Amino acid sequence: MKKINLMILVLLVQLAFAGSVQARCNLELFRFGSSVQDIEKQLNLGEGGMLPIIAGESKQVVFAPGEEVCKGEKSFEGAPVTFVFLYDQLVEIQTMRLSEQPMLISWAESIYGTKVKKPKSFYDAKPNAQWLWDNFNATIAYSIAPDVNDVVESIIIQSRRHQLVFEKFAKEEELLQGGAQ
Repeated sequence: MKKINLMILVLLVQLAFAGSVQARCNLELFRFGSSVQDIEKQLNLGEGGMLPIIAGESKQVVFAPGEEVCKGEKSFEGAPVTFVFLYDQLVEIQTMRLSEQPMLISWAESIYGTKVKKPKSFYDAKPNAQWLWDNFNATIAYSIAPDVNDVVESIIIQSRRHQLVFEKFAKEEELLQGGAQ
């Protein structure tokens, strides 16, 4: 009886550890609505760890190295993670990877579920396909396209709860464009 209890305990510990490894790299653990400073603290990258791409009043875009955002996840090596903030609220997370073989798809399916009926073009020698996942929190877009001898994979995770923020920003941009003409 003690052996069975010990085996069950070992199995439970292994399952808990395996689950925490997968959850560690769930990009949605960076909570939508967080500020730039909140994400910087959560990443704990130190000075210069997150690099700004766009720094305006309404929109900030910063990126961090994928290997720092998802430590130990091979899919993120060399794949920067971009955080998009509107009015200092995280509303979108993006990553892109150039590689010989698709790699981000394995990560995405481990987090969002396996796509059973992928487009046939995904299996081509030069894959070119895209699809979506929807969950309570976000819409997730995956795409893959050929690039010379490699493939380019892209994942965009967009908050579903911040649609009014997206609309406000779009209206602001439209006004700015209209005034510039």
